[in-house]
Amino acid sequence: MKREIERVLVVDDEQNICAMLTKFLRSSGYSCESFIDPTEALEVLRQNSFDLVISDIQMAGIDGLQLLSEILKIDPELDTIMMTGHTDAYAYSDIIKAGASDFIAKPFQLPEFKAKIERIDRERRIQRELHDSNTAIRVLLQQAEKEKEKLGADVVCNVKELILPYVEKIKNGNLSEEYKAYIEVLETNLSEICSPFLKNLSLKHAHISSMEVQVASLIKAGKRNKEIASILGVSLNTVMTHRYRLRIKLGLKQEKVNLRSYLNSIEF
Repeated sequence: MKREIERVLVVDDEQNICAMLTKFLRSSGYSCESFIDPTEALEVLRQNSFDLVISDIQMAGIDGLQLLSEILKIDPELDTIMMTGHTDAYAYSDIIKAGASDFIAKPFQLPEFKAKIERIDRERRIQRELHDSNTAIRVLLQQAEKEKEKLGADVVCNVKELILPYVEKIKNGNLSEEYKAYIEVLETNLSEICSPFLKNLSLKHAHISSMEVQVASLIKAGKRNKEIASILGVSLNTVMTHRYRLRIKLGLKQEKVNLRSYLNSIEF
């Protein structure tokens, strides 16, 4: 990603142009080096990092378009502004097509020259902002996808552990054909139910059994031991055993903590 323009390389075989642009650029806050020999400028460019190259087109030894071609071989992303006093020989479109970022005709006013640099810098900033925005969007999409997967897992887990056992008990009862049909519809639509408590408990304490999860859910709902035994169709001693095991597995064996209060304190 292109950074803000700080270091500028000026190439022009006219010493006075190099001196004038170097002085102006430095006074404008840029670090600047200038060369009248394009071959020497290329060597420096190969060994150093610059953010912008400003070059004349018609020069002795190697002209600006040849220099531009060599620059792009060194760094295809490097911005360049080409200059010339022979606008009749070079079309703006041809220079841009050759890979230059911008073009300015000599003689030019320094405010116009600075405006072109600022435009390139502004486009760089926009590109950086777009890149940052795209990165943020990708992260949000990844998080949304994870949440979607988690929600699906929650649904499956809760339906399997908290609802289907009761549905099965009802289904095995003495029901009319009409109510059996209702149960079948209920089973079909259970996948739409989502309760986060069970998934959270199962993730944090994967060693908790299915029956213990059901007991924990009923305790959290405020059911007493006899009510839990009746709902689950087990003995009171079985419920007490599950409560004891839950306290151990949740790390509450030696703690004077109410089990229901603890279960309700779990964030989900």
